[in-house]
Amino acid sequence: MCGILFRLLQSSNLGDESFSNSSRKDLWNQLMTKNTQRGPDIQDQYSESLDNFELDFFGAVLHLRGKSVIKQPLIDDDQNILLWNGEIFDGLEVPFGENDTICLSTALKDSKNISNEINDNNGVVKVLQMIEGPYSIIYWQGSKRKLWFGRDCLGRRSLLWHIPSDERDSFLLTSVGCKVPHRPEHFEAVSYFQEVPADGIYCLDINTMLSSGSLGSFKKFLTHFKWDLPFGRLNGTLPNLNELPSTSPESASNPFVPAISLEMEQAINQMIDVLGDSVRRRVSEIPRIGRQEDASVAILFSGGLDCICLAALADKYIPHGKPIDLLNVSFENPRIQQSKKKKTAKESDKKKPIYDVPDRLTGRQGVEELRKISPNRIWNFVEVNVPYEEVCQYKGEILELMSPSDTIMDLSIAMAFWFAVRGNGQIACPNGSEEFIKFESNARVILIGVGADELLAGYSRHREAFNQGGWEKLIQEAKNRLIAPN
Repeated sequence: MCGILFRLLQSSNLGDESFSNSSRKDLWNQLMTKNTQRGPDIQDQYSESLDNFELDFFGAVLHLRGKSVIKQPLIDDDQNILLWNGEIFDGLEVPFGENDTICLSTALKDSKNISNEINDNNGVVKVLQMIEGPYSIIYWQGSKRKLWFGRDCLGRRSLLWHIPSDERDSFLLTSVGCKVPHRPEHFEAVSYFQEVPADGIYCLDINTMLSSGSLGSFKKFLTHFKWDLPFGRLNGTLPNLNELPSTSPESASNPFVPAISLEMEQAINQMIDVLGDSVRRRVSEIPRIGRQEDASVAILFSGGLDCICLAALADKYIPHGKPIDLLNVSFENPRIQQSKKKKTAKESDKKKPIYDVPDRLTGRQGVEELRKISPNRIWNFVEVNVPYEEVCQYKGEILELMSPSDTIMDLSIAMAFWFAVRGNGQIACPNGSEEFIKFESNARVILIGVGADELLAGYSRHREAFNQGGWEKLIQEAKNRLIAPN
């Protein structure tokens, strides 16, 4: 992923005492540093002055597509400016070996022709509506002096905003937030950054704002174009119960397993094909950076069904000469260690190593199954062991990066992701001994199997609903648990 950053402020307020010029500079420098961590390959910035306003753009790129690194902000011949954090998998043509940022920039530049043909100004929205893939975008349409920004309809790439409350304040868009130095008094009670809702594309009419000469009443210059979603929120269609067999080998021994008809089996195979194609698009054409023997793809690997499936599918599309890193994170739990100290000496002799948590044990079992399925592949099972002291050391930084998300569940997931993507761990010695060697994953793409249970009704509550009331109650349970859109 890349880091994208934008700022709009009134140049006449650069020396405003309520939020001094040095504080603004400190905040901007912090945001550039945080975004650079997301895009380590190349960074650049660009500024433009319009009457009483200053527009600042900063881009940090993680190179994933194309033969060469394309710096951002990307400025075309018409002075349109693109900041892009995303991947185009379909909907907009990206020739093999080409960079999707350049292809998108060209399509957005040509969107003015779409607008002329249909006699409206929504050509940019129509181009973005076509894209299949995760993204967040900031696009300055120079000829119309309009700023377009937003996220894909599933919100798979982060984008935060700070909306100014008055003319003294700045408008900010950033992939990641940070602590705000010397916050103005009127912002102390609220979070400085909020997520841009993943419900459409936003357009800021700076041309009209120039006429007013002020950032005040900011929202009146903002237009929201809601997504026309290409899919429903939930498949509520009931199977044809008359076509379902009364029993199956699975349902005969387990009443929780629904009988599978030919129609459902075809749907399952179609889902596997779609998921496989999705994995293929994410693991293909990744530029090799570093040593030849380094993996370009890693998988957050607990040994569960979702990550096993992702690994098996990735194996189909990555050449067998390339390794795949399986990142398995385990945290030290001081409460468990404290309870073990209270056991007798005889019991403590039998205690497991402190990092042999359930996910570590199932992970080891899972990688052995993968080695049976694909014995010619090098599967690096990377044990990422996190001492409690390290959790305490980096907790503040992780909380800052995940803000404005702030629940205990958010923190636990963010911790696992953060320590996994560092890629620092150990692997077993290839000679078969019980010794371990230090290992650092340099993979540029990490596949994560989160969301499978939510998307496919895979929790125990769904099984219980089906057991109590069949398909009707299962569908109702899934509907009740859907998260309301932003």
